[in-house]
Amino acid sequence: MADRPTGHWATVADLDASSVVDFQHSPRRHRLAMALAVLGAAALLAYYTVVFDEVWWQVLLRFGMIGAITALTTNWQLRRQPRLPLRLTDETLHLAGPNGTRLSIDWVNMASAQVRGRLDPRLVVKPLDPEQTRPPMRPGQWSTPGRGPYELVVRLASMTPRPDALRRELARRLPAG
Repeated sequence: MADRPTGHWATVADLDASSVVDFQHSPRRHRLAMALAVLGAAALLAYYTVVFDEVWWQVLLRFGMIGAITALTTNWQLRRQPRLPLRLTDETLHLAGPNGTRLSIDWVNMASAQVRGRLDPRLVVKPLDPEQTRPPMRPGQWSTPGRGPYELVVRLASMTPRPDALRRELARRLPAG
């Protein structure tokens, strides 16, 4: 490697070794997102009570129940989806599934893989041949209602490194087509 001034670090592009990138859940980012959500909800609650002249605890009960039902429904729908951590190697995308299961899809067997969304980013993956994944996928095994039977959606909220790094890695690793 070329000589660098003191304090400068090598970048990923400088390394000649096999490039493995792990994407993990970040508890720190999760706590920050939850704190911001609570502060935003408190501000909305205060605004609503002032504008509509209602008692704060009645508003909290009404909208808290709606929020709890929405959260439970979302959690139920997402229970079969893959989740973090993700591992990208030169040959394969490794996903962590529900109940500690693992799924590996080779890059040459990838119909599409893209990161969608900014506020609630998700990785959407479709294999070309579900029988060539390890282990072979069954229809609807990890998909949610309203999705294709082999479409995988991984929620990327509170991920480290950021979703933009995953976008760059996918662009670099996916076969041109």
